[in-house]
Amino acid sequence: MGALDRVQEDLARGEPWNARKRLGAVLEREPASQAALDLLAFACLAMDDPAGAGAAWFLTDRDESDPVVRDALAAFAASSDRSVVLARRLPMNAPSRAYPPRARERLALLESRLRAAGDDWEPPGEVHYVAQDGVDVEAFDEWTEPTVRDRSGVKLVAAVLVLAMLGGVTLATLLTVLF
Repeated sequence: MGALDRVQEDLARGEPWNARKRLGAVLEREPASQAALDLLAFACLAMDDPAGAGAAWFLTDRDESDPVVRDALAAFAASSDRSVVLARRLPMNAPSRAYPPRARERLALLESRLRAAGDDWEPPGEVHYVAQDGVDVEAFDEWTEPTVRDRSGVKLVAAVLVLAMLGGVTLATLLTVLF
């Protein structure tokens, strides 16, 4: 049984606080999980926290034509008159590009409101590259992290360097003692 199955059981038993706690752990591992964010919204609603539900649904592809979603998003928006406070309340642990299109649109609107208010906020994991002459800034969007296999060579080189340094220290100590 997976974590999301346990969350659904928590909700069915009327224990939304347990569901919310489990979902926090799920969202640490899978920050943009749409299923987890959706269940988080339902857990918040069960705990009489429509603003929390709106914050979770803000990061999903849920449509505002659903009255429950619309009311939760409105409650979230009304929970503070400062956009920076709203941004900090989002259960967001991934870069904007990890979320679906509708969520990215909401985030872009929120960021424009933040800039208009003169506030600073950057979504977690966002990377901005300064454009320079001769540098193709767009090429950085295609960057991928090296895989574990790619890093094994780096680890081997680091291990050899550490051993060489230790050997050098040992040799220097030995020569000092002898002479």
